[in-house]
Amino acid sequence: MPYFDLRLGFAPSFHRGGSIRVEGDVTGAATFEAHPAGLLPRLVFTLPVDARAMAAIHARCSAMLAGWDDRWSESGCDGMGIGGTFASPGVEPRHFSLWSPDHGSAAHAMLCAVFDCFPPGRCGGVAEEQLESIRGYLNLQPPVTLYDEVPLRLRLAPRAHRDDANEIETRVRALPDHCDLIVDLSGFERPSRGLAQILPMDLLLKRSRAVHWIVQSTDADALIAYGVDPSAIKTIKRAPISYTGHPMVLGDVVVSSPELISLAQNGTRLALVSAFRKAYPLTVLEGARAAAELVHIMQTFPFQSDRFSNDIS
Repeated sequence: MPYFDLRLGFAPSFHRGGSIRVEGDVTGAATFEAHPAGLLPRLVFTLPVDARAMAAIHARCSAMLAGWDDRWSESGCDGMGIGGTFASPGVEPRHFSLWSPDHGSAAHAMLCAVFDCFPPGRCGGVAEEQLESIRGYLNLQPPVTLYDEVPLRLRLAPRAHRDDANEIETRVRALPDHCDLIVDLSGFERPSRGLAQILPMDLLLKRSRAVHWIVQSTDADALIAYGVDPSAIKTIKRAPISYTGHPMVLGDVVVSSPELISLAQNGTRLALVSAFRKAYPLTVLEGARAAAELVHIMQTFPFQSDRFSNDIS
């Protein structure tokens, strides 16, 4: 098979963007990069790609380009734009753009082959979270993933829905009963809302071996309300940063103004309070709280703070 270089850039509507590059011939490498955004630093994650996967990507990308449909580029709302380039020696590089391709299309089949290079079981930590987000936009993220670790780890997808309940229950019933289990909810959005309609809580609470839970610190009470022993819960304190990398204050106010960031970096509290009240309908007390929180965030999470204004311009 000839050498090829496939590059894809992802621009989700409400989450951090990223890119994937698959390069090689018989075998190759796939690299996922989450771009620096706000306070979030650049992330790069690479895995080898075997001959079967390389052949599948080459074949599906070639088929997509040969049967190109301009409707695949039509943009919409609440989806994801994808820009791509396919290059191979002796062939003019092909540039293309996609918008949340429909399942069953040649464009979606190409993306399926690309994301097969990043199986959930081999992508942990920050890469796990970022890939979950992008896969979710493309309907490629399973509602639940089982990691072959010790103990076994069952991770709920960020946007798992009650419509996935039967599939999730089937996976839980198939779990071996002779081993401990970790139920990882740390990436799941809003576990306080309808968790029992998504997870078979009764089955999990009745397991004969130990069940431990991982959840964001703000959501531990929801688990306790469902009958989980507090001693079995591990909480993770998540930085007050939005999915796009911007600081968040007062619980849900996303700060994307370079002026506010600059004032917080300089520690000018009075001017910062005034700027907050101009930008948002806040009382003096709320403005003061927001200013204090933003200053604390900029001091605690300085990863990208020195280039924040450039990243969001």
